[in-house]
Amino acid sequence: MTEIINEKKEKTADVLPWDKPNVAKKDFVLIPLYLLSIHIVPIVIFAIIYAIAITLNIKNETMLDTHVIGVFGSIMAEIIIIISFVKLYPKVSFIKLSFNRFKQVPRYILMIIATYIVIIFATPIYEWLITFFPKSFQYGVTQNQQNLEQLFDKRWMYPFLFIDIVILTPFVEELIFRHLIIHELGKKITYGLATLLSIIIFASIHVINASSPFEIGGYLIIAIGLSLVYLKSGKNLAVAITLHSLINFVSFITIICS
Repeated sequence: MTEIINEKKEKTADVLPWDKPNVAKKDFVLIPLYLLSIHIVPIVIFAIIYAIAITLNIKNETMLDTHVIGVFGSIMAEIIIIISFVKLYPKVSFIKLSFNRFKQVPRYILMIIATYIVIIFATPIYEWLITFFPKSFQYGVTQNQQNLEQLFDKRWMYPFLFIDIVILTPFVEELIFRHLIIHELGKKITYGLATLLSIIIFASIHVINASSPFEIGGYLIIAIGLSLVYLKSGKNLAVAITLHSLINFVSFITIICS
């Protein structure tokens, strides 16, 4: 009898909070935290550096460069979000969980590559179709891509840009748009509706300063690909993170080599 009880306890302990049918409501604190962090942290960093520069009479424009502060602010904000998520579940071994999830990635590698190939072919086809639209709706490079390329003006920033763009951003964005919106919100509003919502919101935040509303198309294609591999892998976040990192890594290398 005691053995049966212990066995049940072990099985219960193995069930992750997100495997339960109930929505993990406390995870949604990450959304306002994300919005606050990406806007407030860079301002705080600027204020601290500016105060130090004035106090020590340091005249170094690089220290107050908005792009530099923006990158470091982004890195700090992403770290805050990741740490906050881990702190929400002190009993969960995230190192073990991450290892187990990423260990499963190789079995989906063909799907990841195939999805990436579809994305890189579908995007230029979409951009070509836009050339048939009135000139007021056409665009060259998306505003988001232009903003990204401006960050590469300083070579010494490359390692920090790599950490931000290739490592941290995929993790945080997949945590929010795939785990929170699809997996958790999907328990409440159906996974189909949640997936659609995830795709639209993900694409929308990448075209906030767009010169044309049709700039959203390329990001919709990426969002569909990320959502697809996430769902097809049994909601394995590591698979979506891997594809997202691959997309950002190729973009990172392309900008450096251009």
